[in-house]
Amino acid sequence: MNKLGILIGFGIIGFATSNANALIIDVNRCSADTQSARLGPVSSLNVNSLGISSVSGGLKCGGGIFSLLVNQFIKYDAVNIPNFLTHTDGVNRAKITIFDVDRNVVTSNISRDISRIDLLGLFSGPNENVPFYVRVDETTGLKPGTYRASYTMRWYYHIVHTGVWTSGTGSKSNGIELNFLGTGVNSWGTGVPSTINIELIVEKDCKINAQNINFGTAPLVSKFNPVTGTVQITCSAQTPYTVGLSNGQNYSQNRRMKNLSSNHYLPYEIYKNTTTQRWGYLGAERWSSANASQNPGVYDGSVTQGYAYTAKIIDDGSNASVEGTYKDNLILEVAF
Repeated sequence: MNKLGILIGFGIIGFATSNANALIIDVNRCSADTQSARLGPVSSLNVNSLGISSVSGGLKCGGGIFSLLVNQFIKYDAVNIPNFLTHTDGVNRAKITIFDVDRNVVTSNISRDISRIDLLGLFSGPNENVPFYVRVDETTGLKPGTYRASYTMRWYYHIVHTGVWTSGTGSKSNGIELNFLGTGVNSWGTGVPSTINIELIVEKDCKINAQNINFGTAPLVSKFNPVTGTVQITCSAQTPYTVGLSNGQNYSQNRRMKNLSSNHYLPYEIYKNTTTQRWGYLGAERWSSANASQNPGVYDGSVTQGYAYTAKIIDDGSNASVEGTYKDNLILEVAF
């Protein structure tokens, strides 16, 4: 009995040892290489709408079918993880946070074993990549344009697609060695490097708050009082602009409101502040943000600039006694 036991024991050891390297490696199944991700385009005033965006972690594994009969092993080293994306001007930056597939924050020089994660779920995302995530930690203040950064990873893996770990087909990284029973890793080896390029596109944008102008009611044209108001505009950071006001729907030498019941008109005009400078849409009649009534030249992406105006009905004696309701529509245009 003792001799039989010894022979059986040696037989098992001999079988496992002779087939330990029989895993058929398919290099096209798994790879770690250079990949790219794009965030946006997004309005500079609504960057937080991006939320947490999925990007690649750098390890791709195709094939779709993974063996459920054996343990699979995956680990990553975060080699160089940026805290910012940098604008193409080389000056402006957007703060970011990167998370791994478990939503752990990833920083440089950390290492995590993610072998326990279900492979079918792990590689079921877009392009069959291990998903990582990035959050842009900005709300306002980003200059429009393109921001870029790269992060580098090193991946270690032993993944079986079909069969068992001694005789199946699969992929493994450089130098990885499992223990005798394939239940653990004796050596992770040197792994495989990967680089992920991230690009964020931020677009110019503005928020405009403009109220209707109501002259009220009067028995004669000469009795209408001027109306004052303020247009409020908030635009992208570091983005000067001009504001134009169209001539309306009934222009003829002046802006005109049309009687809703007849073909009669009331001329009127809109002036900058309390001056006689017409607010129009061409050339010098446009209003520069550098000369706004409130917060002129402030371009931080959050401060609102005000454009105070005075609207007056022009009493030129035409159609003076035609009663009714008069109306016109104008377009307020912001140009960068």
